[in-house]
Amino acid sequence: MESKLRYYFGSMVFLSGLILSISAIGFAIMVHLRRTSDPSEIITTYGLLGVGLSFILLGINLMISQRRPYGVYSNWVMIFGFLSSIFGVIFFSTIFSDAWVYPNVTYVSFAYASGICLLSGNAFGNAVLRLIEERSRQLLETDPIDLYTEEDIEKEVERTLNESLSDNTRFSSFNMGIKEDTTNFVHGKALKEMAQTKIEVQDSIREVECLQSTISGKVKVDDYGIDLTTKMLSATMKQSAEIENRKLSNKIKNKIDFIRR
Repeated sequence: MESKLRYYFGSMVFLSGLILSISAIGFAIMVHLRRTSDPSEIITTYGLLGVGLSFILLGINLMISQRRPYGVYSNWVMIFGFLSSIFGVIFFSTIFSDAWVYPNVTYVSFAYASGICLLSGNAFGNAVLRLIEERSRQLLETDPIDLYTEEDIEKEVERTLNESLSDNTRFSSFNMGIKEDTTNFVHGKALKEMAQTKIEVQDSIREVECLQSTISGKVKVDDYGIDLTTKMLSATMKQSAEIENRKLSNKIKNKIDFIRR
C-alpha cells in the first residue's frame, strides 16, 4: 500500500513540475523574453522553470525511492536537494530586481545547482539499486540454488566411485605395463652394403679441354707443320723485338753523348 501511495504521489508531483516548466516556456515565448525585459517577466519565467524542474526531479525520486536501509538516506538526500533548489529559486526572486550582483549571484547559483545535483544523483542511485534487486530476484526465481548438506555430498561421491569401479565401466581394469612393439622394420640398402673403393677417371671431354687451354694459354697440336711454323714465327718476333730494343738503346746513347758534349 505504501509503495502505491508513493507512485501516486510521485506521479502527481512529476506532472505538476512538467506543467510548470511548460507554462514557463510558453510565458517566455508570449512576452518575447530577452535580457532587457521587465524584471517581473524574468522572475516569473525563471521562477516557474526552476520550480518545475525541481518538482520533476522530486517526483522521479518519489517513484523510485528505496526501502530501508537505503531508503532513510535516500529520503534525506531527496529532501535536502529539493529544499536547496527551492531556496535558490526564492532567493533569486527576492534579489533579482535590486541586488542581483556578486556575491549574491554565486549564492543563488550554488544553492540551486546543489539541489538539482542532489536530486539527480539520488534518482540515478535509486534506479541502479532497483535494477540490481530486480535482476537478483529474477535469477532466484528462474534458477533456484539447491542446497546440499555434507551427508548428501558424501553419498554422491560414494555413488560415483562405485559406478566407476563397476564391471560396466571397467575403469579399474587398465593395464599399465609396457607393451612391446612387434613392428617388422626393414633396413634400407645403404645400411646393408659395405663401402666400395673410390675410382677416379680423368675427364677427357672436349669442352673441358677447351677450358683448360683457355686458362693455360697453350694449345696442343699434333701437326708438325703448324708446330714448326709457330716456332719460326715466335723466333722472328723475338728477333725483331731485339732489333727494336737495340735501336732504342742506340738512340738513347747518342742523345746522352750529345748532351755531354
